[in-house]
This record gives sequence, structure tokens and C-alpha cells, in this order.
Amino acid sequence: MYRRRLAVLAACLAAGLAAATQHAAAAPLYGVTIDKISKAPRIAEALVALPERPTTRVYLEPHRNASYYAPALAQIHAAGAVMVELLDSSDEKSLSTDAYQARVEEYLASVSGSVDIWEVGNEVNGNWTGPYETVSAKLTEAYRDVAARGASAALTLYENSFGPDNCGDGESELTPVQFTQRWVPADVAAGLDYVLLSYYPTQCAGRMPGDGEVAAELQRLHALYPNAKLGFGEVGLPHPASKRTAGEAAAIMRWAYSLNPGLPYYVGGYFWWYGWQDALKPRARLAPALAEAFEAESAALG
Repeated sequence: MYRRRLAVLAACLAAGLAAATQHAAAAPLYGVTIDKISKAPRIAEALVALPERPTTRVYLEPHRNASYYAPALAQIHAAGAVMVELLDSSDEKSLSTDAYQARVEEYLASVSGSVDIWEVGNEVNGNWTGPYETVSAKLTEAYRDVAARGASAALTLYENSFGPDNCGDGESELTPVQFTQRWVPADVAAGLDYVLLSYYPTQCAGRMPGDGEVAAELQRLHALYPNAKLGFGEVGLPHPASKRTAGEAAAIMRWAYSLNPGLPYYVGGYFWWYGWQDALKPRARLAPALAEAFEAESAALG
């Protein structure tokens, strides 16, 4: 492990080396999400120390261009695979369809050497994202641009089916299955490489469904996305873990990364939100919990 850390850190410091090196995102996916890249060298060092090779999901701020992220993506890519979140659901309304397509094309042209998976839509069925017609147009254009490059595309759906009344948001918010049936074109559904679920237990009465319930939902989605690998694209708490919430956060982490629905197309993932704040920065509250979670995922799926 020590020699591996030295080798990767040297790669992070070598200009352009990571960008020129491709890392495949092998299954299962051991995921963590980073929402700030200002500490990229320290992020890379922490990623190398994890017990399994990570896939790091990087949130891209909506009005930042590719050149802002290029150095950090190269450094993080030296430590494992990278998935970029092209447009978070909270930012969905901030870009028009044309502006989003231009953004996707810019990133594809500039940082493809440091990216393994392109998340073309995030929590797209959430009722805060704007008109579903517009959301559908954005994810469709983004998917087609990514597919035209021969790159891997992921779509993340907001999981609200594990509780009654769509986990409290009611019928105005479509479930993953309903959104897919109404708003995902056939070529997108057939061509996506990954379909992932975003699920926050605290937004669904604290429910942490077991393997069987997760398997049933994934089987419904597999019928709609027959060629995609399925998993979770986002779990966590709405805010960074505090002294008061660290125990709850660790319990959610243990639940998620230990899942094994017993499906051949299941790839894990999970991509804990606030990965840097909660688990990767020095003396982070959940650092031991994330390492244990990766080990649990390896035992379940590896």
C-alpha cells in the first residue's frame, strides 16, 4: 500500500500524466462523491489509501468551464476511475437545454482523458428539477453526445419507491419507473451503460430497504434498461456529518455498501455525498466507516 501511494502521488504531480492514462471503471463500483476540487492532491492521496480502488464522482458546478476542472480531474483520475456529474438536480433550472448541450460538448472535448463515466442526468424525476419535458430533452441530448464519442453514460434517478406516497412528495413526483416510461426515449434506455439510484433514507422516513426490496425495484428497472448495469449513484445525508449525526451517517453507509440484491447486473456504487468532508479529509469523522464500507462491499460483491 505504501509503495502504491507513492507511485500514485508521483503521477498526480507529473504534469499531464494522469490525463494521458485511461482507467476503466471495473465492477463493482466503489464510489464516493466529491463536491469541491480545491484540495485535489490531498483528495487523490486519501483515495489511494482506501482498501479498494475507488470510482470518484465529481460534482461540476454549473457555470464552471472545463479548464477549471481539468487539472483536478487528472489528479483524481490517477487514483482510480472518475465519473463526472455534468448537471446536479439542484442546478437543473440554471441551464437551458442549449446551454447544457454546449457544456457537455465542451467537457467531452476537453477532459475525456480523465473521465470514465459521464452522468448525463441526475435525480431527473425529482419534482424540483423543472418541467419533465425540459429535463428529458437535456438528458437526451447529453446522452447522444456522450454516445457519439463512444463514451460510457450514466443516468441517475431519484428513488422514491421505498415508502408510501413517493416518500412524501406525492403523485406529482414520478417514480423512477414512471419517469422512464414517459420521458426516456427508447434509444437512450437501450444505450445507457449505467442506471443508478439516488436514495436518502432520511427523506423516506429513515427506511433502509433490504436486499429483496432493492432487488425488486432493480428488476423493474432492468426491464426498461436491459443493457445497463444498475446500482446506486448517490447516498448520504442532506448535510455533512456532524458530531450529532455521525452515528446515523455511519449506519446509512453500512447499510448501503453492504447491499447484495443478488443480480448479475448489479454494480454497487453508492457514491457517498460529501465524501471529502465526511470521509477523506484529515481526521474526517467517517474515514474509518468508509474504509469499512468498501471492505463490506467487496465481501458482498467482489
